[in-house]
Amino acid sequence: MKLAILGSGPLALETALHFDKLGAHVTLFSRGELGGMAARVNSFASETSMEESWGELTTELGREALELNVDLSDIPSNDEYFKNYFLPLVARGSQSVIIKPGNVERVHKRFLSLEEEVPGKSRLQDLFRVVFSTDPKKSILNQVESNPELFEKLGDDVLDSLSESVEAFEDFDLIINAMGTYSKPSPMGPSGSHALNEARLTPKTNTYYGRECLSHYNEVTSHSKHIVMVGSGHLSALLLCELDLWLEEDEKRVVSLVTTEDRPFENFLKNHKESTLGLMITEVINKYFEKLQISRREYEKSLFEWRGLEPHIKAKKAAPKEPTSQLNLITASNVTALDKLLDREGLFVTCETSSFRSSTEGMEEQISTVSCDGIFVCTGHEADTKTAKGLRVNFEKRGEGISHSEPGYFTLNGIESGKSSLSSGLKKISKIETEIMNFFSRA
Repeated sequence: MKLAILGSGPLALETALHFDKLGAHVTLFSRGELGGMAARVNSFASETSMEESWGELTTELGREALELNVDLSDIPSNDEYFKNYFLPLVARGSQSVIIKPGNVERVHKRFLSLEEEVPGKSRLQDLFRVVFSTDPKKSILNQVESNPELFEKLGDDVLDSLSESVEAFEDFDLIINAMGTYSKPSPMGPSGSHALNEARLTPKTNTYYGRECLSHYNEVTSHSKHIVMVGSGHLSALLLCELDLWLEEDEKRVVSLVTTEDRPFENFLKNHKESTLGLMITEVINKYFEKLQISRREYEKSLFEWRGLEPHIKAKKAAPKEPTSQLNLITASNVTALDKLLDREGLFVTCETSSFRSSTEGMEEQISTVSCDGIFVCTGHEADTKTAKGLRVNFEKRGEGISHSEPGYFTLNGIESGKSSLSSGLKKISKIETEIMNFFSRA
């Protein structure tokens, strides 16, 4: 049985090792270094908790292979999980599983169209074709170093053509798509759509989406005084906790958080209130609220004293400046437009506040514009429907199911009852095994 697994995260690797152990011929397609979104979080905030125990985050197969000796009830940090389990597992998996670096462009049947059937047989009769693109720059550079004389004779034009991305394909009996829910981040506009001018301006500005926010964090913060964040979920909470340190370094720095919620992180805290990240984000929000309250009391005292001055003294002394918070919360609002002016630096984010959400009920709708240097968009992710466009795949349940109308194509992620966790995904591996074995039992 020839099996392709798409993805680079812990779920993809665990699945590859699971089916390799069963005797399948496994190929793992990884767009980047193994680790996926989990690795990005680890490189960004390695000290944060994994929120689940060793027993939930690991498999018996993985622990036995590594002879991992830990208390399964302990909750590791991201760093502990990667150093003690995931990275050693990558090293072990590389010995038996074929790992192909490259970006999976699409998956389809070799011959069958969406409506077509194989007379008297299952669509499994026709193999799946995985089309992937590779960046040949690394391999070419290695060859240049090993044989410089040959490449000198080829000329620049030939070398330039060799450095272009190329597509290749390989055929498989079965496909497990473990690319997760983080491959397609949602735009910043209402209802998962683009705000005005967003699609046009984003490529030219410091605007990043989903996991890009982590990889470009240092780049944005090093050149910014005012950052806008859109959304108030898990990723946004992680970023804001890190931005808290950035704000403390310079009191002139500001973060504006735009959220459709009446209270920032309300939905996130329903399920994660007692988690490490939940406690941290609550502390950050409260800290800036308390700082603003103290500043306001001092302002009111200074204003009262200023108003009591003699007219000739008051005329020479400026009125106290009303304080503002370094953390500007724009709640019950949507981003509706993004603009960039020719004669001014930075971006301009237009927010509209509704009049029907509970915190704004009875109020007039409001429009405000925020000037900023960079934007982190954390409005959630959508299931990637592009990769399997040529197959009978249904994503109506936001990717919770593992099987589809296309026999032999499976989706694996950690979503369960609207929540996402590594442990939920690991439990699905055996379910996929059961469904695959059913194909053979029918035969």
